[in-house]
Amino acid sequence: MKILAEQFPWRTFYRIAFVQAMLVVVSIGSSGLAARYFFKRSFVNQVQSQLQDTLKTISSNFPNQLSESWCEQSQQGTQFKLSLLKSDGTTICGEKDEVNRAHDELVIVTLSVPQRDLVIKASQRLDNFGAVVRLYNTSFGIYLLGLATLLCAVAFWYARKLVFPLGRLLVKTQNLVARHPRVLTQDDLEEEAFGEWCDLESNIDDLGKNLESTVLSLTTEQVELDAIMGAISDAILAVDQDEVPIFYNSRFEMIFGGGKVRRNAKLWEILRDPEILKAYKKALSEGLSGGTRAFSLETESQPRRYFSLSVSPLRRQGGSIYGALGIFHDVTELKAAEQMRIDFVANVSHELRTPLTAIKGYTETLMLDLDQNKGGQSEREFLSIIARNAERLMNLMGDLLELSALESSLLLHKEIMSTREITERVLKQLQSRFKNKHQATELKVEALSVNADPNRVEQVLINLLDNASKYSPEGGKITVSWELDRKGGKDCFLKVQDSGPGIPVEHLGRLFERFYRVDKARSREQGGTGLGLAIVKHIMQRHEGAVWVESSPGQGSLFTCRFPG
Repeated sequence: MKILAEQFPWRTFYRIAFVQAMLVVVSIGSSGLAARYFFKRSFVNQVQSQLQDTLKTISSNFPNQLSESWCEQSQQGTQFKLSLLKSDGTTICGEKDEVNRAHDELVIVTLSVPQRDLVIKASQRLDNFGAVVRLYNTSFGIYLLGLATLLCAVAFWYARKLVFPLGRLLVKTQNLVARHPRVLTQDDLEEEAFGEWCDLESNIDDLGKNLESTVLSLTTEQVELDAIMGAISDAILAVDQDEVPIFYNSRFEMIFGGGKVRRNAKLWEILRDPEILKAYKKALSEGLSGGTRAFSLETESQPRRYFSLSVSPLRRQGGSIYGALGIFHDVTELKAAEQMRIDFVANVSHELRTPLTAIKGYTETLMLDLDQNKGGQSEREFLSIIARNAERLMNLMGDLLELSALESSLLLHKEIMSTREITERVLKQLQSRFKNKHQATELKVEALSVNADPNRVEQVLINLLDNASKYSPEGGKITVSWELDRKGGKDCFLKVQDSGPGIPVEHLGRLFERFYRVDKARSREQGGTGLGLAIVKHIMQRHEGAVWVESSPGQGSLFTCRFPG
């Protein structure tokens, strides 16, 4: 693997190379100076030793009579000069100025001869020593320069060999920081590794592998957690000790969010219900799980919904509390079901009480009349009222039984049937009702057939057309149409349009509930049970379809049933 120029650790290389070069220069220079010094001392000591031996030889052969010419005679044929002095310093023979020259130019040796009370001095000039030293300096300097060059080259190579793996380690650590570790092969390590650098690089490679595996595992867990959090239908919010959101799911943001859920937003800025804040504070301060009663929430984009809250503390491994997690359970449907049950009981009681009261009252009246031998027209009128209310009770009980059957596991008997044929049959059954109110009917057939249970489709048509006739004024018009899917699908749509007064928008959401009436007094006067649209909804659900209404006051109503293809 090659290291780019900008990735090579030049600064470390220069520092190590400079230090090593300085050590080489200082070591070689000091070695050269020491060698030169010891060479000179050795040469001088050798000359001194030779002069000392010469003086000893001369002193053993002193003549009895010493003359001034003795010094010249004794030093003939030699390179040194002799001087003979008395013990008191008086010169007998020899050159005085030669003796007094600087020691840098002479090597002077003295020898005392006590027997004769004399001192012999010998001095030798070092005129040829400078040439010897210069020759030594030149040859030895060339040797030292070559040695220094070789050692510097070795030092530079060693510095490069030492810091080159550092460049790879820098690349590795940068890649680890970037979460894209580039792991070297064993060949790469053997090619450039050096000592403990190899162990360090192997450890970083292992660290990179572990980090990559850990990051992948954490990323997978995060994706799975996000998927789970997004799939949960309940809203979730976790906060820290400062009541700042740690995380929340998309459901929470959709219901409670808007512009309120932002970075560093406090809990009280998002949710202002005192019981919610109290439940979170209790979990954060006391570490106790708790909850709240069902509370309602209504926004501009969503109708009123009901939620119950469960809050639990978040603990670290040591047991310390670092936050609280709240789950907002959507209990809107439970509330609606509860309200529906309440309304059902009240409506059924009221619906049954009215005809039963009438039956009871008129029956008691007939009994009194019979007791008083009264009869005639009143008996027939009373009996007619009793029969009409009894029929209402029968119809009501029949619709309740029909709803019970639809909610049970009753199987449908689907078949391909003609939409025109079944619609014309139902229109014929209700023809007398349309004639009584002088209402016109129109049939439009675009979808010629539908795959459904004929008996249930007939119930749907009867209930929708009966409802349309009741609420359309005299002389009104009712249109029945079978249409194909405009989006190119295989679904089939049944539409019943009336010319009635329309339905206010606040009633549309509950129109298909049991016993729900827009105008309760008018509905009861017309003999309806309040279960017709609920039966239609359950039939369409059993067909895996749907039913909905579009209406506005003064514009009539359009009921649409979708049959899947």
